[in-house]
Amino acid sequence: MIDKVFNIIGQQFITQDIEIIKNIEDITILSLENELIQVLLNILNNVKDALLKLKDEKRLIFINAYTKDKFIVIEIKDNAKGIKEEIIDRIFEPYFTTKHQSQGTGIGLYMSQNIVKNYLNGTLDVYNEDYKYEGVAYTGAKFIIII
Repeated sequence: MIDKVFNIIGQQFITQDIEIIKNIEDITILSLENELIQVLLNILNNVKDALLKLKDEKRLIFINAYTKDKFIVIEIKDNAKGIKEEIIDRIFEPYFTTKHQSQGTGIGLYMSQNIVKNYLNGTLDVYNEDYKYEGVAYTGAKFIIII
């Protein structure tokens, strides 16, 4: 399913020099595939927009998928410096956007959280995380989907 997502949008990430690091267990999920694909597209497009603000720095996206205690966990983490603390609690609100009005409606992450909660019986959360990759320290947003 994650490969399907990258078949749709992968070229955009390659053209923008965004490196994708995947660590994905072989997981079988009985769920609404199209809805989960839509959620992943929304999150990844937001991550891409945040990464494009980085100048002269590596642009990284980490995707981890694994099972834990009978749940499926999908983590998407970037190195785009994180989401400002004063707005991080609002990013799932309807019509909330940090983008110019012509570029965003503020509905994508709101819809994504609703899909995960109401159709996939899961949760979608985000927080900022400091981490190291290949010896370099980064800060980024980390979206976690638990189904």
